[in-house]
Amino acid sequence: MHRTVSTTAIAASALAEDVELALRLAAVRPTGVVADGVRERLRGYVRAYADTADAYARNLVDGRARDVAVATVAHARAVAADPVHDPAAHLRLLAKGAHMLARYAAGSAGVGGRW
Repeated sequence: MHRTVSTTAIAASALAEDVELALRLAAVRPTGVVADGVRERLRGYVRAYADTADAYARNLVDGRARDVAVATVAHARAVAADPVHDPAAHLRLLAKGAHMLARYAAGSAGVGGRW
């Protein structure tokens, strides 16, 4: 039986792997070529998901949930644009920001699952 995998599933898998790797690197080696590569990919995820996540956040009915989600999107964008001062903290914040934006974007698309 032939099974196809959607590009969305591949992208979600790649994001999940990069988030996990970033969190591990933050604990043991938050600088260097590998960490820099992961950092750039995470910035790319934040940029890719930010507009869709923001639209989802702004359309939430619950006022408190909306405020938290809008602030989360804004914070993820700010972290992605910030220069690195504390490499470990930056990796952690980028990883969590990319993760949350992907969740919001999936919610916007009506996609459940891992995120």
